Amino acid sequence: QMSMVPLKFPAFPDRQEFAIHAALHPAREVGGDFYDFFFIDENRLCVCMGDVSGKGVPAALFMAVTRTLIKARAADDTSTASIITRVNDEISSDNPTYMFVTMFLGILNTLTGELNYTNAGHCPTLIRRTNGAVDRLDPLHGPVVGARAGLAYKEDSVHVFRGDLILMYTDGVTESHNREKEFYTEKRLVDLMAAREYDSPKAAVQTTVSDVKQFEGGADQFDDITVMALQILKQPQAAE
Repeated sequence: QMSMVPLKFPAFPDRQEFAIHAALHPAREVGGDFYDFFFIDENRLCVCMGDVSGKGVPAALFMAVTRTLIKARAADDTSTASIITRVNDEISSDNPTYMFVTMFLGILNTLTGELNYTNAGHCPTLIRRTNGAVDRLDPLHGPVVGARAGLAYKEDSVHVFRGDLILMYTDGVTESHNREKEFYTEKRLVDLMAAREYDSPKAAVQTTVSDVKQFEGGADQFDDITVMALQILKQPQAAE
């Protein structure tokens, strides 16, 4: 599972506009969480996070296929809605085990700071602004990927600016629980984001994972914990 996601950081040391960091902490068995990031062209960075239903080798294989399809479709498509629509059709047409994957897919224009995104049944991505406010990207643009062919997913866009931090995660974060069976919750994550300033995406990822682990207090981890942070380091140009 770990060999299927990028593990080399800093990922793009020659790029001054942004920095990105991610961590995946598998539960006791192989799971289906994944993240990915890659450039579509000189100025468009694609970021993706997903959570496959189920555990074990089938989930890991389903994850690998999904990740490969996303990368292939993004090579000639800059619409997150179109990419996920096409991937969903391909996965749904040959899915005898009825597996599915929740997914957040974003394409950041590093010149203008515009982030186009599609959320397919996944946790809402958070953006921590430099004033401490935390924006929640609420829209759901369609159901989980793989459940039914013929769906047309939608997309939205938001602008990010110098110092803003984008945080993506799976429900292994918000549904982590302690010995009293209490959930970590999205509210606790939002409060954590708002309460601190982060000098790097690595610090944001490490702080989040550390806070979840501290909350668990030694309770068993039943789901993968996956976090990815993208921070804008240079003020984007105004969109033409």
